[in-house]
Amino acid sequence: QIYNSELENEFGNFEDWLCVFPLHRGKANENEDGNEDEHFVGKYKGSFYVYPTDEAGTEHKVSKGVPRNRPIKVLVRVYVVKATNLSPADPNGKADPYVVVTVGQEQKDTKERYIPKQLNPVFGEVVEFTVSFPVESELTVAIFDHDLVGSDDLIGETKIDLENRFYSKHRANCGVASQYDV
Repeated sequence: QIYNSELENEFGNFEDWLCVFPLHRGKANENEDGNEDEHFVGKYKGSFYVYPTDEAGTEHKVSKGVPRNRPIKVLVRVYVVKATNLSPADPNGKADPYVVVTVGQEQKDTKERYIPKQLNPVFGEVVEFTVSFPVESELTVAIFDHDLVGSDDLIGETKIDLENRFYSKHRANCGVASQYDV
């Protein structure tokens, strides 16, 4: 099935098992704009279950589905199919986009295969990473504009929480082809 919006919207941010709670230093307050203050220091991922006392004694039921308490290595395959309606980055009203995918300290890019003068590029790229949860749980996909002179400009980026996707019942659990054909 092909979805017309972000999968996070379709599947409730993949928080069917793991929920994400912001961690703040001191008391979490909201400022006058309704935004949380600058004391954000990280996030807690987990679930809370409250059982009646007669069910709480059965340890198997309480710990059912809880992941092991050690790092898990997984293969992440990212298909970068296309981008649409990119902002122009060049004086001619176009862009020369390429993709940079980052997980932890590892980064892969398509700079050598940038697409000239295009605001709706079809990339058709596949990148693979072996990552370790919970250490490397955030994947960043960024699109840059290739410039011959000076540094390349960031057009836009998005961050994807891989760990939530892995522990969700909606995760991909079958092999997917390593080759993409337009």
